[in-house]
Amino acid sequence: MRFLFYDRIVEMQPGSRALATKAISIGDEFLPEHYPLCPIMPPSLVLESVAQVAGWLYIVTQQFAISTVLGVVEGAAVAGDARAGQTLEVEAWMQYAHRDGATLRGVARVDGREILRVKRLVFASRPLTDPARIAEARQMFRYLGGEDA
Repeated sequence: MRFLFYDRIVEMQPGSRALATKAISIGDEFLPEHYPLCPIMPPSLVLESVAQVAGWLYIVTQQFAISTVLGVVEGAAVAGDARAGQTLEVEAWMQYAHRDGATLRGVARVDGREILRVKRLVFASRPLTDPARIAEARQMFRYLGGEDA
């Protein structure tokens, strides 16, 4: 993961849901590039935040024994903005697992107001069988702001 669009995963219920936060700072590199003089987090990056949290929910649900890639985003709707100085709250829910993948959904909120909803995120996966790779995935999750897992 090159760019991280959440700061901390504050709740993780494997197989069910995850909740994360992102404090949007005027210092975030993406702000001046997208809307000059209007510090709004681009909706595409808000969607990326939801996808990142959903991806971790799937990985944790599978006990870190998979590698994933996002294959489908469907039903994304933008209903508001996330501005510098605000905290983005991202929530993802596991819908169901299927052969070599999973389907999730998610929302992003600011001050309790929903600003983005995505009805369907479909991840493909392949198993990790090397215990060292599984341990690396668990360690990366902890490092990137996840709870103890």
